[in-house]
Amino acid sequence: VPQAASLRDPTFGVTAFPSPVETAAGQQNVSLTASQHLPWHGKLSTKAAAAEADTNVARAQLSAVELEVIEQVKRAYSELYFVQRAIRITEENRKLLLDFVRIAESKYRTGKASQQDVLRAQVEISNLDNQLIRLRQQIDSSQAKLARLMHISPDTPVRALEQPPQRQIPHDLQRLYEQAIAGQPELHAQLAAVQRERRNVDLARLEYFPDLTAGVTWIGTSASGLSPVANGEDPVLLGLSVNVPIYRKRLDAGVREAESRVVASTRQYDSLRDRTAESVKDLYTQAISQYDLVKLFRDDIIPKAEQTLEISQSDYQVGKSDFLTLIDNWQQLLRFKIAYHRIESQLQQTLATLERVVGGQLQTIAPPETIPPPVPGANGGPVPEPLPPEPGPVPPRP
Repeated sequence: VPQAASLRDPTFGVTAFPSPVETAAGQQNVSLTASQHLPWHGKLSTKAAAAEADTNVARAQLSAVELEVIEQVKRAYSELYFVQRAIRITEENRKLLLDFVRIAESKYRTGKASQQDVLRAQVEISNLDNQLIRLRQQIDSSQAKLARLMHISPDTPVRALEQPPQRQIPHDLQRLYEQAIAGQPELHAQLAAVQRERRNVDLARLEYFPDLTAGVTWIGTSASGLSPVANGEDPVLLGLSVNVPIYRKRLDAGVREAESRVVASTRQYDSLRDRTAESVKDLYTQAISQYDLVKLFRDDIIPKAEQTLEISQSDYQVGKSDFLTLIDNWQQLLRFKIAYHRIESQLQQTLATLERVVGGQLQTIAPPETIPPPVPGANGGPVPEPLPPEPGPVPPRP
């Protein structure tokens, strides 16, 4: 900004006369000239305003990058949490499977089961060992990714909490729209770009007015010369010059170009605002859906699967069911537990992305447990009001 608001450097010049110029005052051998370019009133302040708007663009872009880094850290942390939980669940299920092996071996020794049951259980243990190898490789990769985002050594053994803090999720979509329009840095950057282009229009219009150049010239004169009345007085000359903006086509084209850039920046803001609203709605529906799935797995699916496995284990011990049924129920419970924590991790990642889109911490309250939020405009649901105006001056639609 100080560069745009400053005058150009003054110009100094020295002229030496190889052949002295004879005047009535004496011989003139050298002259010194100084000049300063003076733009028309308002040009420097307009340039400074455009530079300030450009600086605001950069500030907003910096805020956007900071939010993006925070999002990446949270997503990487959630992925690390999932892998840790998957390893723990797999290890616990391996211990449970070892119990099944002991039961199958006991029944096999008494002739109440075939060797196939024992072999099937041992194959499943080997399969779990294979999964554990893959998961431990994934946890190393997740730790290295999180360490990179935190700018620490990739060998740092970063760990996630065993149980992440319970986070509330938003359920007021209209409030999220308002928060995104007011707080998203990308929108602020685009608004600042519109202001910058407007200042450039003003600057293009000021080009119709001439700039001034003021100067002073000193000529060194000696007291001796051909003239008998030479007095040696050094003349000082003052000068003022202006450029003449007569090429109107060039100036008109400059104004039209600047105005077109305002139109383009305004359209880009409108497009970005629409994409922001779309992203908010998409992430909002994802979060609600993932929250419902987490609740469904936690409160209904997993408890029933655990109960089914317990019954299968009891029935197998007394010979009421076969080993394949027991293994199938065990595999199903394992898949359900892994899926539960995967969806739980995805919910945290979705909320992290939603925070970036709205430009900060979510303004949340607990979602309804039984009644889902109404779909705007569907089945008599409320139709949302138009998006609120953006902060600051609103660029007009051309």
